[in-house]
Amino acid sequence: MVTTKHYIKILASVTCILLICGLLISCNYLGPTVDKQPSPTETDNSNNNNESKESITPILSSSLDYGLLNVADTVEEVRPSVVSIVSETVVISRYGRPRPAFGSGTGVIFTAAGLVLTNNHVIEKSNSITVTMEDGTQEKAKLIGSDPMSDLAVLKLPSGPYPYLPLAINSKPRVGDWVIAIGNALALPGGPTVTVGVISALGRSLEVANGITLFDLIQTDTVINPGSSGGPLLNLSGELVGINTAVQRFSDTGTLVEGVGFAINVQTATLISQQLVDLGRVRWAWIGAFLDDLDPRRAAEAGLPIREGVVVLNLFKDGPAHKYGVKRGDIILSLDDHKVGTTQTLAKHMRQTFAPGDEIQVELYRNGERITIPIILEERPKI
Repeated sequence: MVTTKHYIKILASVTCILLICGLLISCNYLGPTVDKQPSPTETDNSNNNNESKESITPILSSSLDYGLLNVADTVEEVRPSVVSIVSETVVISRYGRPRPAFGSGTGVIFTAAGLVLTNNHVIEKSNSITVTMEDGTQEKAKLIGSDPMSDLAVLKLPSGPYPYLPLAINSKPRVGDWVIAIGNALALPGGPTVTVGVISALGRSLEVANGITLFDLIQTDTVINPGSSGGPLLNLSGELVGINTAVQRFSDTGTLVEGVGFAINVQTATLISQQLVDLGRVRWAWIGAFLDDLDPRRAAEAGLPIREGVVVLNLFKDGPAHKYGVKRGDIILSLDDHKVGTTQTLAKHMRQTFAPGDEIQVELYRNGERITIPIILEERPKI
């Protein structure tokens, strides 16, 4: 028997159910009917829904990230052409006795015949050069030619053929490109060290030992350590874009810096290596003078109408400048219409614009006048 109390409970339950259903119906109705529009990644294809799914654009761009995710494949392919170099020199101990000293670096085999490209400072003044291949095989290498001005050297292995990495002169690196460095860092046993970074800047200049300046360098944040000098800087396709050369550890004010490494670009390396193979040296144009930058403050104090130029401090006897009438105190303003504001600019033109034997027009400021004299450049003497 259903009591009044039970009846009231049942009635209340039914009422709640009806109210809930009414709310759900009302909510469904209040929302206006909208035809579903295809999203930007969907294709209107009523015949095949699978084709619609395949047209969705992936989040990652295959052109960028496929290569980045396959650094290991690139390294595996290139490593047989990367060698470790140990150079032996003789130094005089503090007791006045000769003793052997060793230095380490890296090199790149760039021809099947066994030509190896490395840095000059890796093999400089060496009596013996030992090259270790990827498989641990060691060979004595012969020095074909070296050049302190560009910090490059070419070695020759005794037999062949060898796996090699061609000089990719058509490669056009860009700031922001991913790059891979391989090198014999710290001469650690077990094979070369691999690091990855980006190209931070192009066209950098860096003054190195003995006042020599390297031009048109690639700057990278890829980690480069002692022993990595002479090793390859690669793009993600495994092409050689530079030869790792130097790291800047401190700023001009002595502040510790990180992630500032430099590599000689492959175009420069190609031109230099060709001369080293053909001639055993590099023929640089030479004007034959000791130079310094004009100090704009002192120029203003002296009442000079110019603020930029290169001051001739002294002359090499019988050098080109001496022969053709340049005098101490002259200020060089231009070379063949190329404005010369600093010694670095002048040195860069001697490296890249002119060659020994070229006759150039040199504009000078002397005794309040601008004059122009012709000079025939000569080959720079060996350092």
